[in-house]
Amino acid sequence: MRNLYLALLVYAVSTPAYAAEDVQDKRWEIGVSGGTTLIGGGDDQFYIAGSITREIGDAYIGISASFTDPSETQGLLRAVPARTQQITVIGGIGLNAVSIDGRISLGRRKFDTESLGSDGNVVLVDSSGEIFGAGLSLTYDIPVGENGFFSPSISADYDSVDIGRLATTPGGRLLTVEEREDGVSGALAFSYVHLFGKAAAHSAGPYVAIVASSNSTVFSPGTGGERMAQLAAIRNAPGQGDVWMEVGGSASFGLSDTLRLSLSATQTLGFIGPEATSLGAGLSISF
Repeated sequence: MRNLYLALLVYAVSTPAYAAEDVQDKRWEIGVSGGTTLIGGGDDQFYIAGSITREIGDAYIGISASFTDPSETQGLLRAVPARTQQITVIGGIGLNAVSIDGRISLGRRKFDTESLGSDGNVVLVDSSGEIFGAGLSLTYDIPVGENGFFSPSISADYDSVDIGRLATTPGGRLLTVEEREDGVSGALAFSYVHLFGKAAAHSAGPYVAIVASSNSTVFSPGTGGERMAQLAAIRNAPGQGDVWMEVGGSASFGLSDTLRLSLSATQTLGFIGPEATSLGAGLSISF
């Protein structure tokens, strides 16, 4: 969302006064997005989301709803797949070159009947879990030439998520155990946005971050940017901290005065267990 705010700001200052006034009149935005996260080159999980945002002066507030459906592949500790529904309230403010953004997330995780275990036995997982998260980020935008912005940022997040684990009794019977994992994460990120096209309507640029988490099972950036937000609860090493890098890029295209297309791709480097690649696309309309 910060990138959207930056794009609107740059568009306003790079166009004639009458065009800037037209941008300022568009205070509402409705968006839909979706994508997939490829884990270890084999597993994947897809997500869909919708959001509505309102600008209020130099600030904004919004709400989004998302649904994540994971693959059914279990890892070393045989984590049970869970379909996650989540509501996130977002908000932020721009103070000249500095922007502050925050989020609070609440959700439910449904553990369904799955064919689990090496023998393919069906195990009934008749329970639901919860997910909670909160995060805050601080970004400083530095103009580069006439058409670019370099933006270092720092962020901190807390996340808690219920996870189902598949266990085997001494007698060989399969059962599931629900566990709660929580942890704090922080990131130092750098991004560059280059504006191009008529009236600087389009933008694109790379992104890199160093992320550290006290529990890599539950990290959900906030931390390394919203592009990796669907990676919650994919690790199979409970309570294990980690430090890794994220690299990627994003692009945004103004299809009309009100319609915008956004694309993103991010890759983890040095993450515990299998690496992850996140791909996403979204459409938004402002009015």
